[in-house]
Amino acid sequence: MLRRFWDAYAAHKRTALFVAVGSLVGAGLELAFPMAIRYMMNDILPAGFSAELLWLAGGLLLLYTLSYALGCRVEYVGHAMGAEIEHELRQKLFRHMLRLSSSFYDNARSGQLLSRAVSDISEIGRLMFAIPRLLTVCIVTMAGSTALLFWLNPLLASVVALLLSFKLYEAVEVNRRMKAMFMEARVKTGDLSGQLSESLQGIRLIKAFRGEDTELRKMTEAGEALLAVQRDSFRIAGRMHSGLAFFSNLTNLAVTVVGGLLISLGQMTFSDLVAFLLYMMSFMRPIIQIIMFTEDYQRGMAGFLRLEEIMATPESDEVSEGRVAELGRAAGDISFDHVSFGYNESARVFEDFSLRIAPGESVGIVGTSGGGKTTLCELLLGLYEPDGGSISVDGRDIRTLRIDSLRREIGMLQQDVFLFSASVRDNIAYGRPEATGEEIREAARLAEADGFIEALPDGYDTFVGERGVKLSGGEKQRIAIARMFLRDPQILILDEATSALDNETERQVQRAIRRLAENRTTITVAHRLATVRDADRILVLERGRIAEEGTHESLVRRQGLYYELYRQAA
Repeated sequence: MLRRFWDAYAAHKRTALFVAVGSLVGAGLELAFPMAIRYMMNDILPAGFSAELLWLAGGLLLLYTLSYALGCRVEYVGHAMGAEIEHELRQKLFRHMLRLSSSFYDNARSGQLLSRAVSDISEIGRLMFAIPRLLTVCIVTMAGSTALLFWLNPLLASVVALLLSFKLYEAVEVNRRMKAMFMEARVKTGDLSGQLSESLQGIRLIKAFRGEDTELRKMTEAGEALLAVQRDSFRIAGRMHSGLAFFSNLTNLAVTVVGGLLISLGQMTFSDLVAFLLYMMSFMRPIIQIIMFTEDYQRGMAGFLRLEEIMATPESDEVSEGRVAELGRAAGDISFDHVSFGYNESARVFEDFSLRIAPGESVGIVGTSGGGKTTLCELLLGLYEPDGGSISVDGRDIRTLRIDSLRREIGMLQQDVFLFSASVRDNIAYGRPEATGEEIREAARLAEADGFIEALPDGYDTFVGERGVKLSGGEKQRIAIARMFLRDPQILILDEATSALDNETERQVQRAIRRLAENRTTITVAHRLATVRDADRILVLERGRIAEEGTHESLVRRQGLYYELYRQAA
């Protein structure tokens, strides 16, 4: 894991080197200042005011200015590097998340994923700057200050070292507890984000069912779980921060008392004590920074561990090396050959399932819930891999095809239309962003959407709101159909595409769908049998098998399962 952590610096080696060298020079300047003050007090001030004093003061002022300018530059460059690494890690994570299988998202909470992509990676970005800077400053400053402290007075330096040993022991113990606390806090933060995200996505359902109190209770419970962990971490952090102040004051007191005793015994000069105190401040600063850094370190590493958990999740077979063939323009010949599939061992859907759909054929699929209708379509799209058998398009196993070329030829319209928080134009052109304005308008006309779009306040540039909230169900469905016209796939899947519409809107949408389905292989999944009545062939799925098939008229005459569904719908 640490190797992968250091790999994040790979594209920023020169920047990290500048931060390290700049911090090294800054630390060296800090070590020079106390020695200059000691020289001033020992050799210049006893002789009174002189030109040498002015020259030394001017030189120190110049060094202070240089140290300030260098510090500003190191801070800026270092923080910018951390932000760039944060951006790169977020891109890498999101790219990986886009390639994860549908089964991964079946079990994941969007709030947890959002927390990892935003807050966890932000903690890592802050850590990326702190490491090269603090490591350099602390090593140089502590090593230099320690050498100079023992050079000035070994006895007094030994007193400081003894006190420090007790403090370091406590710091190790606190660091161990903080690591567990911050990891738990990241998990609880993800739980809270997930609850809030879920509640906001379902806000209309919540209001319709008067579920405000229930959602508030769930959010409160998640928030209180996070608050409990935060309180424990704040208690430890408070002990650590206050302990630093106490240790610093205790050390200053010990040095002053012991140093005063040594001066009275003639074993130390006053200027040496002043220089010792200044170097001890230089020595204490990195100690304090390191102990304070442990908090940022544990936060950052907790975030990195959670990032690694996602990155370790195998990508779906959509991007496997075996998918290299291009489908090209499909004829629409579809074949399921002895396919077996289950979401898990206890949820088997298909066993030895076979089906052939001819190019240009219109096939309706009906049946009771859980029969495998939607799963069949998802398998054809490559959203899930069959456990056995094969699925072919135009005689080519879809597992050998580039997933983008396969899905370019398959379009899917669902009952729950998803529109992005963008303009009508952007939503129609999604999948073909290079489309011209004329092509977009023609697609809208074919979908019978041009009339209501042009009546919108800003026409095609009208913002539709989150998930298209500003549009009716029929309007959203017609925009989705326009998007499909523009994409122009050869295979069309209609999954309950009109079941949530009123009669008049359904008639408009059905006209657009019939126009879209012309000369295409069409699979229509439906509960409402009127939707598939005119299909070339109707399949009745029951428990993952084809129980009946035929035309509407032949299936009604058979008076089997389809006939029972027909009577229930009448």
